[in-house]
Amino acid sequence: MEKYLTLTSDNIQESVAKECSAVMPGGHVGFCCQSKDRAYAESVADGISRFEYKVTFIEYPDGVEVSPDTVLDVVHSEDDIRFFVGVGDRVIASMLAEATKSRDMEYALVSTSPDVNGVGYDIECKDEDKAISPRCVFVDRNILDTPYPYADVVSSIFSHRVELIEKKYIHYLSRRFDEKKLAEEEKLLDNIIADGNMSDRKRIFEGIVQYSSLDREKFNSSNAIMTNLLGELALTASVGDCRLLSAITLLKYYKTILSVEDYYLTIPLDISPKCRRLSKLMNVGISDIISKVQDRKYEPKWLYIHSEYREDLLAEVLALEEKSKKIIKSAKRFMADVGYHLGDDFDSNYLIEILYNMSPLVDECSLVAMADIL
Repeated sequence: MEKYLTLTSDNIQESVAKECSAVMPGGHVGFCCQSKDRAYAESVADGISRFEYKVTFIEYPDGVEVSPDTVLDVVHSEDDIRFFVGVGDRVIASMLAEATKSRDMEYALVSTSPDVNGVGYDIECKDEDKAISPRCVFVDRNILDTPYPYADVVSSIFSHRVELIEKKYIHYLSRRFDEKKLAEEEKLLDNIIADGNMSDRKRIFEGIVQYSSLDREKFNSSNAIMTNLLGELALTASVGDCRLLSAITLLKYYKTILSVEDYYLTIPLDISPKCRRLSKLMNVGISDIISKVQDRKYEPKWLYIHSEYREDLLAEVLALEEKSKKIIKSAKRFMADVGYHLGDDFDSNYLIEILYNMSPLVDECSLVAMADIL
């Protein structure tokens, strides 16, 4: 899927109306949303009500999952709908992206959070090379006055900073990424995080939108994998909560791995016991886990490279850990119950066990994978 524009808007109705007119001067527009966003979607659609457009709403129940069946509501909607507007979060964005593989269609997105559909986690779509990108994603600047989504934004920023540590480590071992892009990503994230106090909504709003425009290279991080695992366990309905807990756990794990001075390369462990344990933890068939296992081809030079960069990365982890207390507090202060539910929903020992056993699923150069053989 090609990159798409992310634009902030002071008048979301006017912005969407202009986008519709750029596609066609009149006609049939489909607005796709979940029930929780229906009222907001109707207000967005009011922007084209004075023009010659017919509007149809394709409404999904809250908690819907993107699947070949659910996406048919879009695919089989009226033939004369020539343009779609998705209003909501990553679920709706993914629904429309998935639909483009079966129906030739143009669409735009209106994000209900400054997190911009989970910036950097991308619109989730299988065989995304066959999917069509949105013309653009609009972020309503008026959500600056809505505090609740910012818990997810803070979690997202923290997650990306933890991911960047892993991304840099993988680059050291494999020279896989563009160093200039890594440096740009690091500078912007560190500017947003500052000393860790992230209570200024305007600053993090502007920062996350700017971050979404970076030309980052795609990477299936350990944090993204663990976030998805926690989501599949349905311990919480919030992706932001899963990202936050995953990032906290991984940061501690990275500190442990990088703190050990004497390393030697062992014979790679048999990962089948971890696959079996993970299948029990996730309550899924072992074949489902095995099918996701990444190829792991260790090279002896990785031990030398690891020792060369270990102290640099450890210093980076410790610096982020020092800020993490303020970051976590900032995220919780934006939550309706200031994070009380996290104590009930998540058990730290359970998180650690998932982390320890998920190494077969991660990148072969990841710190999580390398921990098995160092």
